[in-house]
Amino acid sequence: MGTMNKGNPIREEVVAWLTGRVPLDQAAIGGLIEVPPNAEMGDYALPCFALARELRKAPAAIAEELAASFTPTENVPGAAAAGPYLNFRANRPVMTAHVLRQVHEAAEAYGCSNLGAGETIVIDYSSPNIARHLAVHHLRSAIIGRSITLIFRALGHRVVGINHLGDWGTSFGKLIVAFERYDDLDARAATVSDLQDAYVRFSSAAEREPELEDLAREAFRRLETREAAATELWKRFTEMSLEEFEHIYDMLGVRFDASTPESFYVPMTHGCTERLVQAGIAQESEGALMVPLDAYDLPSVMLRKSDGATLYITRDICAAEYRKQTYDFETAIYVVGGEQKLHFAQLRKVLQLMGHEWAERIEHVDFGLVKFRDPETGEARKGSTRKGEVILLEDVLREGIERARQKIGENLDRMAEGADLGELAAQVGIGAVVFSDLSVKRGKDVIFDWDRMLDFEGDTGPYVQYAHARLCSILRKAGQEVRADVDFSRLELPEEWALVRLLEDWPARIRFAAETREPSVVANYLLELCARFSTYYSAGMREPERRVLCGDDALRAARLLLVEGVQHAIRSGLGLLGMAAPERM
Repeated sequence: MGTMNKGNPIREEVVAWLTGRVPLDQAAIGGLIEVPPNAEMGDYALPCFALARELRKAPAAIAEELAASFTPTENVPGAAAAGPYLNFRANRPVMTAHVLRQVHEAAEAYGCSNLGAGETIVIDYSSPNIARHLAVHHLRSAIIGRSITLIFRALGHRVVGINHLGDWGTSFGKLIVAFERYDDLDARAATVSDLQDAYVRFSSAAEREPELEDLAREAFRRLETREAAATELWKRFTEMSLEEFEHIYDMLGVRFDASTPESFYVPMTHGCTERLVQAGIAQESEGALMVPLDAYDLPSVMLRKSDGATLYITRDICAAEYRKQTYDFETAIYVVGGEQKLHFAQLRKVLQLMGHEWAERIEHVDFGLVKFRDPETGEARKGSTRKGEVILLEDVLREGIERARQKIGENLDRMAEGADLGELAAQVGIGAVVFSDLSVKRGKDVIFDWDRMLDFEGDTGPYVQYAHARLCSILRKAGQEVRADVDFSRLELPEEWALVRLLEDWPARIRFAAETREPSVVANYLLELCARFSTYYSAGMREPERRVLCGDDALRAARLLLVEGVQHAIRSGLGLLGMAAPERM
């Protein structure tokens, strides 16, 4: 996956010509060059607004002067001013040859690079709490984090994906009390559903009997001191949860390089808090250990309660130090919901006060909530685990597979011979769930809607997967080797040029997805590419001379190279989203 993308000779020639003629260096000029919204205006454009102050002229006047001084070349046969823009025309066959040869050579690794070689990025994602079912709201962290991991790997970074399992804290004290208190609960025979029911049952009882919360805190303190009875119950809760998690992760195809639970860091917390006290960063307050952060406009952080129990942030401090020591990361990314923004601001500040210069490179990549439509009010609201309001992730995935199976059953006559229908239903059904989430900007809240999430029509995952399968079908039907030594001047249709331009842009889109930590950049590129290809393919259905598999051998060879390029880009993009790219549908 480590091919470097060769520079575009036409874009480089435009930048070289402008260098010395405008008061910017090559890098700045390259950053300004854009593609006009309409291909008839030109193929590259320089917006002249950024030059106006330095040159003390109106942007339109600057564009006119530059256009007047331009001498056409073989690669760049023309330049013209259009208001404040200087538009350049490219030698399209030269450009098409450059792009399609690159894609042909790199195949589905096109767009990948070694830009991040030598840099390690640690990405903490999924990280659910033990003793709970994985519910639909757990989906976002798992698949956003997995996609960001794949995107950074495609750019040459060493990425360590970590599942920081929540297997510690007062909630386990509540479960321990529940299993000790209620005779009908048997830890040896319990399932995750029993654990979830026990948690809801305890929470309801605690509303009537507040003293139960004190018992829960005491039970957690017993766990922290490794009391045998409490520890035995906790181990059982953990084992049954991990078994279920692995099953769901297998369905999603989510993998981690390390699954390190919170409890792993508990032995480190004493030494960590001692260092904070000795350094004068932490101080006792009413029996608790605090780090005052008022001077930084942040609430104070509690590291240890008055009963000696540590808190989540104490373990997070230890985890961050351990990860830096173990992996020597350049950047540490935490893919966690937006409601944890304050927590990460406090974590970063405490690590800075401890003298860790790398604390600046701890990054919270947040995402919106999964909300549910209230049937009575129609308003969207967050579901409550405490009230037992959860939609299980496994149910969503199974529903997706079942709907895909039904859809496939309705279209068996269109199914390619040799397709594995069971595997295809899983690829398409789960792909629908994944794509519906990743095509939304991660900062937005998602309203849970069965029909929207599992829709197979319109701008969906199955639509993209079907486009890929159709491209594979065209290449199979051609029955000939796809070659890169074709007559590129034969690709004259505007639809063909639009596809070439999108393929040219794919490496930059991957880089932008990495810079913004935004998988939706990839998902929306795929929708754009598929829509462009659909327009091209539909034109061929209406007019035989526009078909890929036309009778003109030279034209057919050139079009097959273009089709192969689009197929490689779609396969690459689906891979970066963690989705399958079926070859037969």
